[in-house]
Amino acid sequence: MAIEKLAHAELRVPDIEKAIDYNVNVFGLKEMGRIGETIYLGCGFDNNYDLALTPGGAGIAHFAFQVKNDDDLIFYKKRVEDYGIKVEERTDAEPSEKKCIAFDLPATNIPIRMELITVEDRPSYFNPAFSPNRTLKGAGPHDLDHLGLKVANPKILAQFLESALDFKMSDIFMPAPGIYGAVWSRVQEYHHELAFMGGVGGPTESLDHIAFLFENIDHMKRALDMLALHDLKLEFGVGRHALGANLYAYYWACGNRYELSAEMPRVVDDQAETLIWNDITKSMSSWGVQMPASFKNGS
Repeated sequence: MAIEKLAHAELRVPDIEKAIDYNVNVFGLKEMGRIGETIYLGCGFDNNYDLALTPGGAGIAHFAFQVKNDDDLIFYKKRVEDYGIKVEERTDAEPSEKKCIAFDLPATNIPIRMELITVEDRPSYFNPAFSPNRTLKGAGPHDLDHLGLKVANPKILAQFLESALDFKMSDIFMPAPGIYGAVWSRVQEYHHELAFMGGVGGPTESLDHIAFLFENIDHMKRALDMLALHDLKLEFGVGRHALGANLYAYYWACGNRYELSAEMPRVVDDQAETLIWNDITKSMSSWGVQMPASFKNGS
């Protein structure tokens, strides 16, 4: 049994019409469907959605990881329930989704819903020439890459993800021995698909950032040039993280922080020990760029 990949995320936005316009016409996503007030958008790689937008506030409403089949859902449902967490089961709840188990994560500031899902469309690999829904306009991300959450207690959440869902902790920021300030976790070989930070920001914050996959620094540069035509104000980057080593560029849009990410490294040794960092400033930039004061804030 193994969880395969980050599948999608649902964000709350203060102005739904502006958020749709931005994410479709500027960022380059494609509308995949609507249910009630929620709009489902995709990067175009397959027929599954990557980002859902829901009106009202900011931050993350829920996110999902993909599993292979129903046996995986049954297996992890029992694991989560054995942890003492209530699990909900659903069928065909969202576009291209077959089955789902959903539960609230422990140790968060406000309820954050996590799902494990099976999907109808399971392509073997990304093929730019045969991606069915690519629009080839706007910034043009390839895929949803990873999420950064804001939580109340990263250590408790890390213990749950590791013991109940078989996540592995790639890196941990420990400002003092045994104190978890932030965690970067993975389900397969890429360094992190789910990061979570605690200790700074407001008590109602749920999202640090949502990151989308770009091919390389040239793709990021073209995307940022496109975004510059629409009042881009870059918050942090372009740079390369020391912790995680991916390329990054952060900015705010539609009430939430976006990251352009490229060159996420692979952890080739599945049993590799977790790396511990005690200086968050040094961990954030291989090139010595200082984080802005605003970077402690989430949504």
